[in-house]
Amino acid sequence: MDKFFVCLANSYKRGGRCVAGVEVSCGENGRFRIVCNDDGSPRWIRPVADTQYGEIPTGSANNILILSLVKLTNVKPCPSTPHTENVRFSTMECCKPPIQPIVDTLRRFVDNKHRSLFSTKGKAISSKLLAGVNYSLMLIHPENAEAYIDENREKSKNRMRFTYLGEDYDLPVTDPFFLEQFKQQPEIFSSIDDVYIVLSLGLEYEGWHHKLVATVIIPEGDAENENYIQQQKKLYKNAYSKWTKPEDKRLEMLYRKGLSVQELMEEFDRNEGAILARISKLKLDEDDDRNNMIVRWKRIESPDWFEEYEAELSRLLDIRTKIDNQINDLRSIILSKMEQHRLESIRTGRFLVSYTPAKTVKQFDKKAFETDYEDLYETYCKPKQKSAFIVVKRIED
Repeated sequence: MDKFFVCLANSYKRGGRCVAGVEVSCGENGRFRIVCNDDGSPRWIRPVADTQYGEIPTGSANNILILSLVKLTNVKPCPSTPHTENVRFSTMECCKPPIQPIVDTLRRFVDNKHRSLFSTKGKAISSKLLAGVNYSLMLIHPENAEAYIDENREKSKNRMRFTYLGEDYDLPVTDPFFLEQFKQQPEIFSSIDDVYIVLSLGLEYEGWHHKLVATVIIPEGDAENENYIQQQKKLYKNAYSKWTKPEDKRLEMLYRKGLSVQELMEEFDRNEGAILARISKLKLDEDDDRNNMIVRWKRIESPDWFEEYEAELSRLLDIRTKIDNQINDLRSIILSKMEQHRLESIRTGRFLVSYTPAKTVKQFDKKAFETDYEDLYETYCKPKQKSAFIVVKRIED
């Protein structure tokens, strides 16, 4: 069987390369559709060669660029724990030039199903704890990313710090294309406002599988200075076009057949909000047994009136993010100066700045306790009713 995938990783792997991407099905019109797992997450493919560690020889991988469409022939799955995405193949070739790394395209490949990085918060996962981990690749959109060189070891390492769903991570980078840019201009990557990264679980080493930043993708364009509606029209041919009666009938038919929102977006060339709003307007989800009430709430609460606020909200959040980064940079400089001059505090007419030296403290980790001591947690942690509230958060964050 032949398969296609959009390449999202071409990283270093023990003398060769690790090539991987999300599986897609290609239509006659040249467009592709993302193939998903049963849980709705993008289905990854990792081709492995007949080499010592399954690595792809560097010479065979050099011409495969990130976001290129790649074809594999005679594909045979050969999963291993936790690398369930592994497949054998006969030939591998690029079919199309790389897709432009625009935000809306990258979002389609983001893993929104797994709420942690391979079930743990550490830098690696023990081979003994792999029973519940059935994936080893994911694309995420983190916050507060910065690349740096770790000199505190015999051989310096290129690493990246970032925040994902409130947790801080610090992982090695194995993306050769990014590392080449980082080597030439390290200062411009000390703070990355907007980035998508592919994470991978490495091969076993002394009983551990380390988490790696396999790919770093910085999207093109500055959304802050571009009209939102015009941007959507560039991404979707039918964006903001009036729905026709034949389209409504076709939407109802395909929705009843069970097509996902992602598939409907590709079919009608409209964004997610337009699809969800039309489904709600046509009342297609009133007796929908395919989805639970949480999904219905999502559909119903995507009204047309929100579109006029969306662009302004996005612009203001962009400004806030940049200001937060500038404040953090200034705080770091003040901290360094206070350490340099051995000051414990500074008082002015506007500020009181207190210095606290670094120290190690013990902190109760509720999430770790819930995972490791599930029986105790269920027995002694009682439910508590909370009042309703909303959280405004950018979808791509």
